[in-house]
Amino acid sequence: MFDVSKRDMKFLEACGYGKQESIWISEYDSWAVRHGFMSPYQIVGREPQTTARCGTHRNYMRCGESALHDAIGGHDYWHNTVNSCSSYRCRMCWKYGWAVRRAHMIECRFSTAEKVLGLPVSSVEHLSASAPSYVYDFSAKKMYEACLSALRRHGLLGGCTILHPFRKDREVRELKISFHYHVLGYVDGGFDRCRECGKYEDFDGCLLPDGSYCDGFVGVTKKAYYSDGWVVSMAKNEAGVVEKRDSVFGSAWYQLEHSGYKTGVRRFRIVEWFGNVARRKFLTEKKRLVCHCAICKSEMKRAFLPSNVAPIPSNRGERGFLKNFTLPHVDDND
Repeated sequence: MFDVSKRDMKFLEACGYGKQESIWISEYDSWAVRHGFMSPYQIVGREPQTTARCGTHRNYMRCGESALHDAIGGHDYWHNTVNSCSSYRCRMCWKYGWAVRRAHMIECRFSTAEKVLGLPVSSVEHLSASAPSYVYDFSAKKMYEACLSALRRHGLLGGCTILHPFRKDREVRELKISFHYHVLGYVDGGFDRCRECGKYEDFDGCLLPDGSYCDGFVGVTKKAYYSDGWVVSMAKNEAGVVEKRDSVFGSAWYQLEHSGYKTGVRRFRIVEWFGNVARRKFLTEKKRLVCHCAICKSEMKRAFLPSNVAPIPSNRGERGFLKNFTLPHVDDND
């Protein structure tokens, strides 16, 4: 058994290491949407595959930096790349096609904002904005406009929103309508002041002796809640702690892979940009999408499987298909 730390193992599992996709299914992937086809909204990845080519093997990528792979016993790390139609509707392509490409573009836009506007990527925060029940009957456009107005009142300067129409109802194991937006963006004045203070964990921790709220982000958003009903809060980890975000790409991909859209709309925009990074402000500087090793972060290179390796199921949907796996190290000169 390889000596893998808990942090390494958690990241590897998120990348699909050693898991057959036929059994690697999250609750968002498998739980039924309440009211089924009668629901006006749908979660991504629930429609039939777009073409017969979707999910078929494309090529293998390999990282041979075995000296940096102590976490996996010095083996080479392999990634199976498959063809994708890049549609958020397609059951074969939404998670590792559309979500990957869209998360990459989100990362590119924030990187461009750093160059054009001088806004550090490190200052991008991950938040959620939960809609009050009175907007549930609004059209998708009007609901987004209401969210945008709320974000401005709650101290957001700009960023992108990702629509999530559902939350999990664990009692009946269904996805129920509960509109909220995940937001990656810039907080007016930043969040470090509140993060270091720590009083935000107490609901009334931002109250001052005179009954008013602190002018930090949490104080501002709590005050705004009483006027508009929108709950805007920082995203928390599994332990309920607001951590500094590790990467824009990782945060965006995770929120995209269980986002949702309104049915009957041909080109529904799940991702919207607003404020100082709105689409009209500047053009995004696009970068090549590079496949990085999950272990050492080195750039992976296209490779062929060694001749002595037994055939590996390489098409998504085949029994035993592995997206990421390891093999004993092979020297590039062999």
